[in-house]
Amino acid sequence: MTSAADPHTADISHRMKVYSAQMAVRIVCIIGAILIDNIWVRVLLVLGAALLPWFAVMLANKGADRSERTGSAYRPPTLTELPTTAETRDRAPEPEAVVVDGEYTVHAPQRALPVPRPTASRRN
Repeated sequence: MTSAADPHTADISHRMKVYSAQMAVRIVCIIGAILIDNIWVRVLLVLGAALLPWFAVMLANKGADRSERTGSAYRPPTLTELPTTAETRDRAPEPEAVVVDGEYTVHAPQRALPVPRPTASRRN
């Protein structure tokens, strides 16, 4: 057995048969909705007649894409477990991981510098 796809004509023929069978079921739903007097059965038949074309087209077009696509979705890096307290006590802290406690202070605003006066300039 090979991994080659079926011939295009066989694929089209199969999809047409499946679509035709689904449309035949839709016709039965429409006729049943007209002839049957039970309200719940009539609602189900009308829903079937309304939704079957959408499903039929989706299934018929499913085989049209013959390209091979590989999944290229983003995969986040695997999460590692955090070290236990005993493991962190035995190691010296890494320079990037050291936390320094401090206070945040707001300094007084600086005085505004005087704005220079425009001087007349000469053109040569």
